[in-house]
Amino acid sequence: MRQDLPDSGWSLVAEQDEAAKLIEALVDLDGTQEYTRSELADAANIALKTLYLDDTIGDLVDAGMLERVDDEGEDTEARFVLNEGSDALAAARKFDRALAESLDVEAE
Repeated sequence: MRQDLPDSGWSLVAEQDEAAKLIEALVDLDGTQEYTRSELADAANIALKTLYLDDTIGDLVDAGMLERVDDEGEDTEARFVLNEGSDALAAARKFDRALAESLDVEAE
């Protein structure tokens, strides 16, 4: 786990340029599928280079929203799954629905 993580969830979203877009994508992704960094970047409409540079995926792994499922020692592309048991992921989904209802728009 990184030592320089923000001190709150809101700080993570505010300090990481693309965290909000990536969390928004996670809310809508299929929890039974594995995703590469490239697929996560595409789902969030974020440049892959940006995800590498600011390590937003690593922060969301540390926060428990994503789990890395490949063997980090192997010479393969990293793969991730949604952590369906994550309180943070559940809260993001609930927030998405609640705000959509409040704004009278349809959540995606």
